[in-house]
Amino acid sequence: MSWPPLTQMRSLPAREYRVLVAALPIAAAIIVGTAFNATPLMAGGAAAAFVAAIVSPPTGLVLVALMTPLKSPPAIPAPGFNTILIAATLLGCVYRLPIDRPSLRVRAPLLLLLAFVIYVTAQQAPEMLSGYAGSDGHYVGYLFGQLLTLAVLVVAAAWVLRGRPPGPFIAAGILSALFAAILAVATFSHPATGLLGNLIGVSGVDLTRVVGPFGDPNYFGLFMATAIAAAVALIVVTRPLPLRLLLLAISIVMGVALAISLSRGALLALSAGLLGLAFSRSWRMGILSVGILAVLALVVYPLFFEWRVTADAGASSSAQAYAILAQSDQSRIAAGLAGPLLFASSPLFGVGFGHYPSLSGQFTGFAIESHDWYANVLAEQGIVGIVLWFSMLAAVAMMMRHASRPARTVGYAVLVTYCVGSAFLQPPDSVQTSAFAVIVIVAALVGRWSDDAEGRAVSDSGHERSAAPPAIPQPSLQLPGSPTPSAAR
Repeated sequence: MSWPPLTQMRSLPAREYRVLVAALPIAAAIIVGTAFNATPLMAGGAAAAFVAAIVSPPTGLVLVALMTPLKSPPAIPAPGFNTILIAATLLGCVYRLPIDRPSLRVRAPLLLLLAFVIYVTAQQAPEMLSGYAGSDGHYVGYLFGQLLTLAVLVVAAAWVLRGRPPGPFIAAGILSALFAAILAVATFSHPATGLLGNLIGVSGVDLTRVVGPFGDPNYFGLFMATAIAAAVALIVVTRPLPLRLLLLAISIVMGVALAISLSRGALLALSAGLLGLAFSRSWRMGILSVGILAVLALVVYPLFFEWRVTADAGASSSAQAYAILAQSDQSRIAAGLAGPLLFASSPLFGVGFGHYPSLSGQFTGFAIESHDWYANVLAEQGIVGIVLWFSMLAAVAMMMRHASRPARTVGYAVLVTYCVGSAFLQPPDSVQTSAFAVIVIVAALVGRWSDDAEGRAVSDSGHERSAAPPAIPQPSLQLPGSPTPSAAR
């Protein structure tokens, strides 16, 4: 039995969707246990997830897509459920080495990412050797754990997704985003209590905006933006009308959640992602989309801004509400301007990983994060770090050009959304925000998205192979893989 690609789905569950079907009961057990604060159910579900990830890495990756955007079960101690699940998925890949015997080829994007992680590891070595003592050391340890977990996820996703249809993994992420959006809408304009209260995050910054399972409305908004970008791109590349209508309905629900998060950065990131989607199809469509978005910005953004001010005021727009928003914007601008000044103090190697908040007070008068990943890397990792990071992004974008047209469409939409959103936040410091984007981008680089008209699949080595019956894809660390001139549908 062949594995039909994502763009040719006709019925559910197809063979490749068995991993999603197997993962759903485990995820449901964890969610129900969290909602009822039932420690045995949470712990049992988490243990089942870890075992499933080791035994079947594809199931583990589906569970990662399902669970990372949601609130982690509190019954799981440090380093936390998400980190352990992602590590178990990679461990399962390692255990299968004697069975799968993959050809381990590491491409430029992964090499550059690993070089960046190794560099950061060396930077934070003093804090690690001191046991991450003190509040600053603890903060550095937390950020390093998040970044390292995402790097492990990139490796595991590249290993699992090479040559596989990405359908179940992206579907799991969109289902999770839909659930998070429903939680946000259900708790809009009133505090979450009871079972919902255990599934909702608590914002320590802004209590007037929804956060869903997150702890910050802006990070929640960016996650929604990446999920909407992926869903809209799938509408463009997917054939069955019922599936398109389903994705459209899901996109509308997620759009409502994005709107009520009141995140201006997420809204701009989504707009950029949709433009990336349009230009990936054709220049004519891209230019037309620029005009449409410009008109919408003139009409919709003033209303959105007024809504944001009204929410900050608590009742109606007022001079005080405008002053609050202006003060917030000034703090963000001051935080961003501290980046070049910190960079100037140590331009080559930076001031050190995780030290931006504690050192920014020298220039702002108060400790504050950068709210800009690129300014953060420039200040903390210096020229070495910023060159490695932008080289990695450029390598990903260039390699994605050789993917099939459906893969390019979805991949560029999510990549642009995530990269633009990184100019307003630090999403690589958050596994919860970034895991879905990482899975989609890696899937666009190494997954099997389409077959040609004669029913012959195009492999990631650029050679055609028979599709009847195809062998189960052999995993590899190839990221993003050799150029694949696939026929676009």
